[in-house]
Amino acid sequence: MEFANYRKQPLFWNGIAMAALTVAILPFLILDTRTLLGVNVWIKPLKFSLSLGLYSFTTIWVMVRFLKDWKYQHRIQMVLTITSLIEIILITLQAARGEASHFNISTTWNQIVFSVMGTSISVFWIFHLWMSYQIFRKNSISRSVKESLVWGLTIAGFGMIIGFFMTSPRPEQLEVMKQGILQTSGSHQFGSGDPGQGLLFFGWSTKLGDMRVPHFFGMHVMQFFVFLGAYLLGKEDFLSKQMLVRFTGILFLLMNIVMVIQTLNGESVFNLNPFYTSFYGISLFLISFSFFKLVSKPKIFSTQVTI
Repeated sequence: MEFANYRKQPLFWNGIAMAALTVAILPFLILDTRTLLGVNVWIKPLKFSLSLGLYSFTTIWVMVRFLKDWKYQHRIQMVLTITSLIEIILITLQAARGEASHFNISTTWNQIVFSVMGTSISVFWIFHLWMSYQIFRKNSISRSVKESLVWGLTIAGFGMIIGFFMTSPRPEQLEVMKQGILQTSGSHQFGSGDPGQGLLFFGWSTKLGDMRVPHFFGMHVMQFFVFLGAYLLGKEDFLSKQMLVRFTGILFLLMNIVMVIQTLNGESVFNLNPFYTSFYGISLFLISFSFFKLVSKPKIFSTQVTI
């Protein structure tokens, strides 16, 4: 599809808006020295604008390339665009106020923000799954490409739902609430003790369980599979390719599930636990092997007859 046609797509402009916001935020990282929990207040909207922009551009390619004849595709785009805009506007507004956007119930306004964000992202998730199901039903897509897209979209949906683990109030928070004190409800941190130095830019804990890690991993594995699907377009479609993509998808999903289990156990994914680290290492090795097999050109054997 030509660029002129992309200009008619809501998700394309959502991606452009996120890219513009990313650029607009950059000066504030230097000019505004305010911090929240030890992190510059503008880091969070920057991370979300990058993430939502990446999602928008990859998703619009999938929809335009494979679902352009689906009668609901424009409505799906509108819902994904509106809900993601609600999310980023509230996150950016709270950053400008120097307030936390997530888990913050300290005032009526902050409670409204947290509630609206939770509702909008739930709607976003439902419509993402609806779009994913349409790809699954589409029989005109080659087997290996369809396999790649379905795995990417499915794991992204799983990555999104992981976020709801973080919204449940913890026992200590419930005790404080019983006293009539409303401060926070939920957390990305699992486990007790010193979370350690946060990972550069991302802020992920390197000691305690941090659900943002599997949440991020699941959501952005989608880009890997979309790019893989784009590469496989027009290539010869063998059952062996489909099986390699499926094997890769299973490994990525298992990695994501194990990350969630490790995090719920209060342990950072970056902690060098022999079992978990070995599992991730073996999985990544097998994924790399499968990827190499998928992108490498098949050998052509020729037979010469000498007379």
